[in-house]
Amino acid sequence: MKYTLSVILLFVFAFSTFAQVKTIRKSNNAFYEEFLVLKSDTSIKSGRYIKKYKNYVIERGAFKNNEKYGKWAYFSLDGVFEFEYDYTNNKVVKISNKQTPDEYLETPILFHGSPIIPYLFMVRRIHYPTEAKNKDITGKVVLAININKKGDITSLYIKEKLHPLLDKEVMRVAKTMPNNWEWIPATYHGQNISSEYLIDISFELTN
Repeated sequence: MKYTLSVILLFVFAFSTFAQVKTIRKSNNAFYEEFLVLKSDTSIKSGRYIKKYKNYVIERGAFKNNEKYGKWAYFSLDGVFEFEYDYTNNKVVKISNKQTPDEYLETPILFHGSPIIPYLFMVRRIHYPTEAKNKDITGKVVLAININKKGDITSLYIKEKLHPLLDKEVMRVAKTMPNNWEWIPATYHGQNISSEYLIDISFELTN
């Protein structure tokens, strides 16, 4: 009888919680979001959250009173796992390709979200200069974003140059990055350090 009562109470609690929230679905170009909000105030996220890009999950976690909490998993293109972050304890839990404790003695800068967010921000806004096209200039430009130990952007520069026309266009777009983006600083032996976050931008001509 106690077991039956506990099951009933659990069901009532779950039903009560579910009745307080509703599901929101949003689509924007190739992005899709699905999350729970309070019925009493739909501006407050409360519960599971999932973000997709071209049907691949790129972010997965949960909100509590509009704040990320618990463990969130982030993925790159084609749904490939990148890293997991624990917002309750404010620390990286797991990084792709790192298995042993020794491998975590040095960690790279991580964008607070799927790494395809800053990449797509750049490539979608860059315009291939007509003069560069006419001269058949192709190749790769590597943008470097210097992030200090506090997680702030301190500088932007071209790490690998290709041509002044293309280098200038990459920098033009880089300077328009949102100020509210958050970054997880690189670490070395448990201490935050300044480092570079690199974004490769390819310029290719198609027939």
